[in-house]
Amino acid sequence: MAEPIRNITIVGGGTAGWLAAAYLSTTFAEALAAGSKTITLIESPTIPTIGVGEASAPGMPLTMRTLGVNETELIRRTNASFKLGGKFVGWNLDAAGRPTFWINPFDGGGRVKGRPVGYYYNAFGRTATDDTFADDFTEVLSPAPQMIAERKGPRLPEHKDYEGPLRYAYHMDALRLAEVLRDLCLARGVRHILADVTHVHVDARGHVEKLSLKDREDHPVELVLDATGFAGVIIRRALGEPFEDFSKYLLADRACAMQLPHADPTSLEPATRATALTAGWVFHVPLFNRIGTGYVFSSRFKSEDEASAEFLAHYGERGKGMTPRIIRWTSGKIRRSWVGNCIAVGLASSFVEPLEATAIQGTETALRWLYSYFPDTDFSPVLRERYNGLTDQLFAEYVDFIALHYKLNNRTDPYWTACREEVPVPDSLASNIELWRYELPSPFDLASEHFFTAGNYMVALFGKGFYEPGHVFPNADGIRRADWDAIIRRQRAARAGYIARAPGHYDLLR
Repeated sequence: MAEPIRNITIVGGGTAGWLAAAYLSTTFAEALAAGSKTITLIESPTIPTIGVGEASAPGMPLTMRTLGVNETELIRRTNASFKLGGKFVGWNLDAAGRPTFWINPFDGGGRVKGRPVGYYYNAFGRTATDDTFADDFTEVLSPAPQMIAERKGPRLPEHKDYEGPLRYAYHMDALRLAEVLRDLCLARGVRHILADVTHVHVDARGHVEKLSLKDREDHPVELVLDATGFAGVIIRRALGEPFEDFSKYLLADRACAMQLPHADPTSLEPATRATALTAGWVFHVPLFNRIGTGYVFSSRFKSEDEASAEFLAHYGERGKGMTPRIIRWTSGKIRRSWVGNCIAVGLASSFVEPLEATAIQGTETALRWLYSYFPDTDFSPVLRERYNGLTDQLFAEYVDFIALHYKLNNRTDPYWTACREEVPVPDSLASNIELWRYELPSPFDLASEHFFTAGNYMVALFGKGFYEPGHVFPNADGIRRADWDAIIRRQRAARAGYIARAPGHYDLLR
């Protein structure tokens, strides 16, 4: 007869491992306190964590609040700043060959009389004839572009932790985030073992039976989460789950990363910046106390030395004397994230590439699904199949949305030309790109919207100049100029008072 799982083991620390422990210790708080469940995290004392991904997605505040993390303490301990969106610089060029930029905000959008607001912007917002003109599509969607430009914070002084009218995420020190989560978990009774796993024992069913640890007794296993990063110590090495390579769609396979001081600490941009260079792009993540930055590039088009030189030149005098750290990966995922009694999370499960901060977000989402489909000792296949089906959908979303950014570029560098003209995209994206010449993205066009929505695609298409001024949509008949005018008046009135009162980003954090 099936019994409840009483002992949960997590192998690997870092953000993914400690986030898993924090989520499970919150979910099973009563059982943990009563002693009917144990959670043990086994962490190597000799293997460093990657610790690069310092930008999060807008689900992070809700996750931290759910876990019972004090936001003020979180911001202080992780040197966090707020993030209102992503700013893409130079991924496309205007008619004169000058780099353009666009912002992907976390909030805004909606529909007007059943139609996406993009139809109204396309028809009425692209000609500067009067005060209802909008310079950029995202200005219609959200106050975020203006707040980013003015270096404003996302809440007013009267707002408490996790409050505010705008959706936001964080820029944070990933290593310090792991420490915050670790302290939370230890206070809740999560067991912490510092030891290297020397052998994974697999039984006849293909389940992990126990773990041999260096200089310690064997650790028995009922359910184990593999959070060992790219190594995939359990899911890949012990269980032999195949790896599915995404590199035919996404060429980036390297990053050279470093930390920089702020040029002006008081001018703190509440956005992650992604600036195109000749063989990839530079992420610029402004934490409160420093900048985390890296050049994501393709080794087919630049050697590591060449990329490092271009990266340092991008920062001019600030880059002189710096030695970037090289990080290597293969874009892809484990075929099944849940195999037997092992569930891979974080980088052990997948890594697409750094764009759009999907790594931590994917772990958050996977943990919510794990709770929904949590097994007993029978490990019913239907639970695994549903969980794996959802993760397949999520990773397909990541690939499609990220590949769109590369495919629809108009740069002339060999790398960017290859992305546009030679690199294939998934069939799902190829058909949608053709479809979206005739209609704006709709939820009906997407297999799932676990993270990226039709609204995200709409912003990207307008931002990248996919729709030129004068574009006509066959299904846009009947939209009225008066409705557009009303949209602009309402939004400008609503945001004027708020933005005027919003504190500076730096002032809000200090």
